[in-house]
Amino acid sequence: MSFKVLQDRCIGCGACDYSCHTDALTKTDSFLGLFEIDPYTCDDCGVCVRKCPEDAIAVDALWPVCHGHGCPLQSTRLAGTECAIWQSRCPTCGTTLWRDAGSDGFGCPKCDRGRKVFCPKTRMLSVVDASVAHD
Repeated sequence: MSFKVLQDRCIGCGACDYSCHTDALTKTDSFLGLFEIDPYTCDDCGVCVRKCPEDAIAVDALWPVCHGHGCPLQSTRLAGTECAIWQSRCPTCGTTLWRDAGSDGFGCPKCDRGRKVFCPKTRMLSVVDASVAHD
């Protein structure tokens, strides 16, 4: 399960932000101090959920889970493949980069390696980009 912050419950205490090792949480409003989760930076570890005193972080069913259900890296065929967790993206297609077992560098599973499987969060790029354009 991926996560989202319930804005009507968030009190802006920052407990989630301090607990996040990927810096996926950012303040949305400097006055209220409300937070939101960047689904591309979040690795779905769930630490922020346990740290929130208001239970303001909930499952976001729209998003696939990193290294969990829906992630192709869970298959035995791709065992040993490492994901950049959206810290590095392909300049052509935008997907997160992967490093094959035994390889020195990260590369795009689609553009560089010609694979038909890649991060399923990539399909959400157009949805997120469209919502940012409307803000």
